[in-house]
Amino acid sequence: MPRKENNCLQGFIMKKIILLLLISAAAISAHAQSYVKLNGVYALVGVINPSIEMPLSDRFTFNMEGVYSPWKSVNNKPMHLGIFLNEARFHFKENYKGWYVGASAGMQGFYMSKDETKNCKGWGILLGGTTGYQWRIGRRMLIEAFVGYGWQHSWYVGTNRITGEDIPYNMSSEWLPYKLGVNIGYKFFDPEKKRRRDNK
Repeated sequence: MPRKENNCLQGFIMKKIILLLLISAAAISAHAQSYVKLNGVYALVGVINPSIEMPLSDRFTFNMEGVYSPWKSVNNKPMHLGIFLNEARFHFKENYKGWYVGASAGMQGFYMSKDETKNCKGWGILLGGTTGYQWRIGRRMLIEAFVGYGWQHSWYVGTNRITGEDIPYNMSSEWLPYKLGVNIGYKFFDPEKKRRRDNK
């Protein structure tokens, strides 16, 4: 992949991560009940997947997340991508406790191996659904297990790894599992503790 195009992909990914961090900071300030989370399963393989979840009502929350894989080669195949997702969630019992379902939409940039002979770089959109379960631990900690499945549409160009020939512009769509993990979350502000301190 040419250096210029690789830098463009990295720039796209970094902009989305910075955007997520800025939105997270604003959300934490505005919503004391927001949790900042990190996917422990992805972290084990060197993939970064931070997220923030904030309440909209007693049973609805809004989740934003980013995924960044820095790996330029895995088994001599590129695995470099960034994903930015927004998700609306409905909690069957109450926010941050028990089962929930969600509907998500997002975008991605990637440089990856499509099969045994082709490396592809491009962009895509994601639409899908998620289900998961959350456990609150004390007033600040959260554990969340989740899985997501959805539709992906991508636009890309590529290179034949064997011959070095360019592959013309193409597009593809597929259904696939695109979310999986166990998040560890933390609530930085505890409104109950603040109220107790103010009432003293």
